[in-house]
Amino acid sequence: MRILIVDDSAVERRRLEKPLLNWGYDVISVDNIDSATEFLLKSPIQFVITDWVMPSGDGPTLCRRIRERNLPFYTYIILVTSLEGTQSLVDGLEAGADDFINKPIQNDVLHARIRAGQRLLEMEQKLRDSNNQLKRINKILSDEQKKAGKIQNDLLPFYPSCEQGISIDGLFIPSIEVSGDIFNFFNIDDHHIGFYSIDVAGHGIAAAMLSFTLSRILTTDLDQCSPIKYRLPESIKPSSSVIEGLNSQFQTDETETNGLYFTMIYGVINTKSHSIDLCQAGHPNPIYLPHNRTAHFIGKASLPVGIIPNTQYHPTYLNYSTKDRLFFYSDGITECINTTGEMFGPEQLLNFINKTRELPLNDVLAKLKETLIIWRSSNEFEDDISLLALELSIDNCDI
Repeated sequence: MRILIVDDSAVERRRLEKPLLNWGYDVISVDNIDSATEFLLKSPIQFVITDWVMPSGDGPTLCRRIRERNLPFYTYIILVTSLEGTQSLVDGLEAGADDFINKPIQNDVLHARIRAGQRLLEMEQKLRDSNNQLKRINKILSDEQKKAGKIQNDLLPFYPSCEQGISIDGLFIPSIEVSGDIFNFFNIDDHHIGFYSIDVAGHGIAAAMLSFTLSRILTTDLDQCSPIKYRLPESIKPSSSVIEGLNSQFQTDETETNGLYFTMIYGVINTKSHSIDLCQAGHPNPIYLPHNRTAHFIGKASLPVGIIPNTQYHPTYLNYSTKDRLFFYSDGITECINTTGEMFGPEQLLNFINKTRELPLNDVLAKLKETLIIWRSSNEFEDDISLLALELSIDNCDI
């Protein structure tokens, strides 16, 4: 360890240097506080022993200079004094000194005081090393979360799109911390379209990975192994059967404190009969906007997937007309909090859907994004913002 001695007396400097060198310390000596300040700014010296009374500037002044510099490391300061009384101690401590030693200096006392300061500096170094390690870990986690967020975004379908006369659009704004929202739509056969909206509880890599897994299960190769179709005879499973199958497969382990579950809506559109079979598992109620009527909530409340085994889920059936609209959204929208702590809420979303009913579907979603950013007073959100919108049985598919 390097120790800086500051004393205007050459005799006193030499008297301090000798025992310090014998104890194995690297010693630098100067005769004024200006030279001491220059050394401290250029070199990582963390230990200073300074005389109190010097003609070119006193010890407390040097203490204040050191503390005002906000150096990237802590500097331990011992003031050497012949002054008497408690007021001098108070003045020295307020100036930034860590310890005092009285003249005449006894070597064993000096050594003990230095070792006490050295222990404090070693603790400070360990804390700094731990903080640096934590910063490196946080950087790695941040990079991994960005990668997970990109994968999450890449899993989203291409939208706006049109499938079998159904206009489909979506809104997705990822949260500050990667989460588990995802939605998709896909052709099952020539007159059936499947769709889902999923929100995995919690944040982080685990939520994103479960979201990724569910996406692969639901939309990869609709062959005989698909959870969407029966094997024999080949036919489409009801929406409730699909969710019940996922609930059986993804039960939360009671032994895990961070068990994951998820809310979802899964549905099948029959473009031939103009009907929809959809099932809701803990997800917010969809909003149905008939072409010539007021928007309203539909759906049946139920438990999220993964909470209780053998839960029965009940479907909602809907017959739609030309230009009816459906909106499936996560609670990141309704629970979006503004600067006063107020939630956006489902009723405000419903009113928004009613007020923008005459706009093209993509303009509705663009305006909703703008509205949420204004509501939040920020373009950063604590939870994913996701919404899947359908305009049913349109005349053409010009997007």
